[in-house]
Amino acid sequence: MGFIKFIFSKLFLINLAIVGVLIAPACIGLFYWLDNYTEHGIVVETPNFIGMSFDDIEAYADTTNLEFEIVDSLYSDELPKGTVAAQEPGPGYSVKRGRKIYITINALLPKQVSIPDVRNLSLRQAKAVLESVGLKVGELQYRPDIAKNAVLAQKIKGKEAKKGTMTFSGTVVDLVLGDGLSNTRVRIPYLLYYNLKEATDRLNLSSLNLATFKIDTATMTDTGLVRVYKQIPAFNEENLVPMGTSVILYLTGDTLSIKYDSTLYFNPLTLPDSLITQEDFNEEDF
Repeated sequence: MGFIKFIFSKLFLINLAIVGVLIAPACIGLFYWLDNYTEHGIVVETPNFIGMSFDDIEAYADTTNLEFEIVDSLYSDELPKGTVAAQEPGPGYSVKRGRKIYITINALLPKQVSIPDVRNLSLRQAKAVLESVGLKVGELQYRPDIAKNAVLAQKIKGKEAKKGTMTFSGTVVDLVLGDGLSNTRVRIPYLLYYNLKEATDRLNLSSLNLATFKIDTATMTDTGLVRVYKQIPAFNEENLVPMGTSVILYLTGDTLSIKYDSTLYFNPLTLPDSLITQEDFNEEDF
């Protein structure tokens, strides 16, 4: 009962008022200090560092109230060497002043990898193994051998590519394959509307080569953004060519102009059905 009387006493109320007078300005001051310290509502837009060189980044970052840190590197043939390949946060994001931008640089040289031994593997297996370590399948060469589409030799620039030898990531490895001791011919796959990598993969799976490719837009460098609008030889279910035949591809960035058969585009390529032996056709047909 005495406590209740105390909190309603004149002395307690006076002390409470004094505390309130002292605390209120402190709380208001703390609020404004935090608002100023955290720069609430003050943001800057992250610039686009993609494609900029390291020196340009340093000079530009000094004018943007932002910091940057290089956290990783990669190697891509589609970007200038020593330039920014990626950034986090990306361009156009609203961030606080002083925010650190994490940058990935396109390396001056690709990393080195050890060449695997893909001899005696099938073409499909060899392609998977080489690509898993960062190498590319190049020209497919065929010679008489009982093992059809089995890798007999692996070469880089015409020389034997020995297992364990170090080479740059992205190096092209040519494969020598067995032709099965038969006059094997294959169908030309349908390649319209596929991008370059997809089309090349389909050619390889059909035991064919990419002779060359041409892009009709000079400013277009990203091969993932252009698609095939013409192929030579053209697709024809009746058109059979020797294994190892080279195909020319024409690509465009104007994908809306490409006239393609969606039923053929979405049909998966099956390697066994694409192979035709001497017994399947008459020589006079060719």
